[in-house]
Amino acid sequence: MFSIETVALQVDPVANVEQLIEGFGQVAANGDPLSIALLVVGAVLTGLAVGAFGVLAAGGLLSGLARSLSREPPRGA
Repeated sequence: MFSIETVALQVDPVANVEQLIEGFGQVAANGDPLSIALLVVGAVLTGLAVGAFGVLAAGGLLSGLARSLSREPPRGA
């Protein structure tokens, strides 16, 4: 059975990010050209995916905003 204290100890985003950066740093500092190339390719692919999603999300938000602002009021009878 899980308790809140157990889950709180396992979920620490700051520590997880620190461990992740440390792990990637160790792989990059290893000096193996293949490891460095894989890290770079992964970073580029992730950056492109994040950028593409950001552009699509911004376009969707701006499109919806433009439609709502450009509506004409209903004509009175």
